[in-house]
Amino acid sequence: MRETKGELIRELELKEGLAVGLGTMIGAGIFVLSGVAVERAGRAAALSYVITGVLCLAVAMIVSELATGMPRAGGSYTFISQALGPLAGSVVGPANWLGLTFATGFYLIATGRYLGLFLPIAPWACAIITGLLFTWLNYRGAKTSGSVQDLVVIVLVAILALFAALGIFRPHSMPGEPFAPRGWEAVLGVIGLIIVSFTGFEKISTISEEVKNPGRNLPLAIVGAVVIATILYGSILFVASSLVSPNYINTQKGLLVEAAGHLANGVGESVMVLAALLATLSSANAAIMASSRIAYGMGRDRVLPAWFDYAHPRFSTPSRAILLTGSMGTLLALSGQAETLAEISSALFMVSYALLCASVIVMRSAKPRWYRPSFRTPFVPVLPLVTALLCLSVILTMNVRSRVAGLGLVALSLVWYGVWVRDHAIVIGEIGPLWERQRPLEGVIEAAETAMHGAKNEVLIPLLADTEPASLLEIATALALANEQIVVNVVDLKIVPAQTPLEMARTRLLPSQQPGTREYALAQMVAQAAIRGVPMRTLHRAAYGLASGVLATVENHPAVGLILTSWHQDLSASQIYGSPTKQILEKAKCDVAVLRARELGEIRRLLVPVGGGPHARLGMRLARRIAQGDDAELTVLRVVRAHGDVDVEMEMRGLQHVVKDVLGSDTDGVSARIRVCDDVVEAILQEVEDGKHDLLVIGASNEWLVKSLLAGALPDAVAARAPCSVLMVRRYEPTGISNTRRIISSLRGWT
Repeated sequence: MRETKGELIRELELKEGLAVGLGTMIGAGIFVLSGVAVERAGRAAALSYVITGVLCLAVAMIVSELATGMPRAGGSYTFISQALGPLAGSVVGPANWLGLTFATGFYLIATGRYLGLFLPIAPWACAIITGLLFTWLNYRGAKTSGSVQDLVVIVLVAILALFAALGIFRPHSMPGEPFAPRGWEAVLGVIGLIIVSFTGFEKISTISEEVKNPGRNLPLAIVGAVVIATILYGSILFVASSLVSPNYINTQKGLLVEAAGHLANGVGESVMVLAALLATLSSANAAIMASSRIAYGMGRDRVLPAWFDYAHPRFSTPSRAILLTGSMGTLLALSGQAETLAEISSALFMVSYALLCASVIVMRSAKPRWYRPSFRTPFVPVLPLVTALLCLSVILTMNVRSRVAGLGLVALSLVWYGVWVRDHAIVIGEIGPLWERQRPLEGVIEAAETAMHGAKNEVLIPLLADTEPASLLEIATALALANEQIVVNVVDLKIVPAQTPLEMARTRLLPSQQPGTREYALAQMVAQAAIRGVPMRTLHRAAYGLASGVLATVENHPAVGLILTSWHQDLSASQIYGSPTKQILEKAKCDVAVLRARELGEIRRLLVPVGGGPHARLGMRLARRIAQGDDAELTVLRVVRAHGDVDVEMEMRGLQHVVKDVLGSDTDGVSARIRVCDDVVEAILQEVEDGKHDLLVIGASNEWLVKSLLAGALPDAVAARAPCSVLMVRRYEPTGISNTRRIISSLRGWT
């Protein structure tokens, strides 16, 4: 038996990456700080947002190169530690953590203001209640706090884009209002305040190990988030500052709510208040989640005490980091100093961005062999150097209190390095751990095996806590015994909530060796298969969802030709359509077999009803291999409807021709039967009972593959009523071919 350590599964796509960035960026900052920016810089505040976006775009390109060159969880903390060493890492880690914590306080203050418009409660009390609520939700790992985030982002972008479009086509410029009433110095002076509205793009890099095709999707998500936010912010500020005078902005409602009221009366104001509330709530939740991940990562590397490196035994969340971070953000909200908290947060992030710029220069100069970014920043080292200086100069635009507080926290981080980190931190930045995490040899070996054998020769068995593996392993063992090139992969999936970094879950995937546990029973079964000469390995993986985890594992193992999973007894065929099994059947780029086990023991007799189509032919081949491996009898059945005189001999010759065409000349132990009956389902079920078959193998119906208008497909009806175990199979085909065959098969009735 071969066993591999758990690794992170890449299951997030481009849209999830954009949602992570925009979910943090399009939040409290644009609703609360836009009014302050217009008060300070006039209508030219729109230009301030554009300039800030251009600066962040340069940083985004640098982050994109580092993320594709070091696609490892941890974000800027990991990149800077890898390039500049633990001293810089001990600065940027606390800077990011505290920066997000101060931002949490700012977001909660904003949330309290807008909740106060709906509830007869003081804004500070609303902020405290919201902070405690999100801390509790993240502590428990509530899925809604992560899954609702994508929907909130879509709604916010739609509302703000509609506002900008309506305002641009219906301009209401106020006469006598100069574009930059306080000069260009004020335009640059507000950058330090508003740049907190852009800082979410870097958070995309913290999930770089979980993103599919990182070489393409990471740069698109990181740079795309900045471009989208810059265009949106600039348009919104241009429209809003043309509708509302800087001297008449309601402090509690903010500029955008006032402008929406001028543009669309009470309806516009109500919609924008709702958007502001959603944005502030979304930002607060995202900040607590992201900052707790950073604190957990520093505890793992001993930049912070090991107390932070703790996962709740029940909820599988970094509970201690969440409690401390959420509590600190909630306490900071009590200060009521929204602008000061925003600037302190920005100051800490500017230090981090400057170190990122230095990191890309160092990595280009050092040229380590393993550093192969798919995205390369232009004009290195000039662009990173200029960007670093501009980021540090942004701190000078802030008020003295914010500047001193931000730089003071950086100084305390340096003191912390001397007091704690230097003596306690685990060595970070070495190539060995990075090499092991990415496991680059695994994909190379898989590709080599595929090329050597000329076919996909691996069977993948995904397991969950409620999956009984014995029957699945019995079938996989039979397949492997029939073909010595087949390798069986048993994937033990642990589903974790969105609040749990996969990096944390990966370190806690070691199987239990205690007798009586599921892991122990699985190990015993795998060991028994090894005694019979079946190559089998166990892969321990963590994922956010069953279907996405299975599909990502298949993508990472190109030699997988068949997914063998279970069909739970309490699910009907129609219910499976809405389950993870349906997603696997639809999206897996390999064959799929779903077993409905009914006390499946030793397999002695198999039945395969055939009616043409690729799925039935695959079922026949799989059944033949199972029969060969278990030395069992195989019966191939064709049911002929009784329409007039049926030529049974001609039907038999046709069936024998199909069997020979699919299975070849070696058909020892295979018998063919013709059954004449008007009711195909009853004929198949009667054949199962007459022959006392142990396993029925049948091609999947179109209801599992597409939304057919015809109800009650034959394979589904047979599988639901069969007294023996049923293996439903689906053959993978490229989209064009499969769509053509599905149309034909739907006309025929079943595959």
